[in-house]
Amino acid sequence: MADLLHPAITAWLADLDRQGKSTLTCAGYRRALANFVHWSEQTYGQPFDPSAIIPRDVADWKAFQQTVKGAKPATINQRLVAVSRFFKWAAAHGHVRGDPTAEVRGLRLEARRPKAMDDVALRRLLRQVHQEGDLRDIALVELLVGTGLRISETMDLRRGDVVLNDRSGEVVVRRGKRGVHRRVPLTAPVRGALRAYLDAHPNLKNDDPLWVGQRGSLADRTGVVKLLKRYARHAQLDEEAVSPHVLRHTFATRYLAANPGDLRGLAAILGHSNLDTVMIYTEPKTSDLADRMERAETTGA
Repeated sequence: MADLLHPAITAWLADLDRQGKSTLTCAGYRRALANFVHWSEQTYGQPFDPSAIIPRDVADWKAFQQTVKGAKPATINQRLVAVSRFFKWAAAHGHVRGDPTAEVRGLRLEARRPKAMDDVALRRLLRQVHQEGDLRDIALVELLVGTGLRISETMDLRRGDVVLNDRSGEVVVRRGKRGVHRRVPLTAPVRGALRAYLDAHPNLKNDDPLWVGQRGSLADRTGVVKLLKRYARHAQLDEEAVSPHVLRHTFATRYLAANPGDLRGLAAILGHSNLDTVMIYTEPKTSDLADRMERAETTGA
């Protein structure tokens, strides 16, 4: 790619530097413009001239990256952003008559499915916690896995927020996101873990923090992250792939697998007021689509 960029591009990059843009950002923009300049010069056999660029050129460059170079959609979009910002600047400073990127849209990216543990990995984590963890850790992890509570909500719980009956139970989230107050039912495994933990701490008052240990209350989410990583490591799992947020996604994924289409129920449990927020859990994986296509082919035959 061209090492010497057009003076207008060099001036734009210098302007970004004066504005305090990071070195990484400027370097990324420079690479993107160099890519576009190289394509233009190779395609037309002429030195790059910003004022000669038309919308069709930008669209052709975008298609070239897709079909010939096989660039990833996210990479193409990043390059388009850089080229678009340059031409907006160039138009404002009289280097070009109009912005040739105005009508060129980025590529639609595949929805990013939230990371979730598969059943085997989740079971290995839980087995490890039950094997070596104390009653508090067991109750804490079971609660995260069985309710999908946010880590902030879990840390804010008080003793009085946990209601345990013979065959039912619930946890009261009083300080959810955006102040949403909700009640989340507890399954039998979660109730059992919480009951064992609370029986070991009979002196906890309703206003006391729920999570206590030998060193006092557990109120720092960093401590929870560390203990999860420790159990994951001991279970021979990727410790970077286990976190409170991953357990929340895992709960949501498992809930919808058992209750297809129940977005309202999931939203109520997770504390989301907008159903669009939980729609991402319905996005099928490529492997799922392949299986469905095979079933359709077999059925059709």
